[in-house]
Amino acid sequence: MKVKYLVLDFGKVLAYPVSGNWFITPNFYKYVDKNKIKIEDLKIAFNQNAGKEIGDILENEKEEIEMFKNFYKKAFKQIKYENKNIDDISLNCAIDFVKNNDKYKLYDDTYLSLEKLSKKYKLICLSDNWPSGRRYMKDLKIYDLFEKVYISSDYGYTKKELLLFDHPIKDFDIKENEAIFVDDDILNLDAANKKGFIPILMDRDKKVDEKSIIYKKIDMLSDLNSLL
Repeated sequence: MKVKYLVLDFGKVLAYPVSGNWFITPNFYKYVDKNKIKIEDLKIAFNQNAGKEIGDILENEKEEIEMFKNFYKKAFKQIKYENKNIDDISLNCAIDFVKNNDKYKLYDDTYLSLEKLSKKYKLICLSDNWPSGRRYMKDLKIYDLFEKVYISSDYGYTKKELLLFDHPIKDFDIKENEAIFVDDDILNLDAANKKGFIPILMDRDKKVDEKSIIYKKIDMLSDLNSLL
């Protein structure tokens, strides 16, 4: 069956965190004393708490700020970061996360690749993300290159829970093997595979051994042009 749709993840497919970590924002160390934390412990706390927060339904950026205030506060508590102003610190980190577009950067090939691909296929974005992610995509002028952008916080579940895939399937009447799904997370690819999508692993950092995966692998979005 002919491929009609390209369904793309956002993080590590279209854009990456400038700091190297999604939750360490450009002004993070203006609020947090770097000498009083163990950064690896903090990253572990972020990962553990992100799993609890990422599935929340959020209607706007105000709610997103409140959610991330609690997210940062829990992470700081987990690593025993002591500061009498922890509420203010957590709020400042949350505001910086939600409002600061400089925390992400598009890969060099993102815009031109999306432009080229959009002329041959219907592009859909499917992202475990929040309201600010949608605004970011609009500000960077890539939002309108997609037929539709699906953000997990609109629905209250993530790609790993499978249900998120049902929305583009229903909205576009996508049949089995009509859509390619590109993501950097193997578990998300497994979920897509179960839903009848053709999974392709994006390995921007070139760290995945091809022998360890069952899916085709690319390391640039522009590689899709030759692959298809």
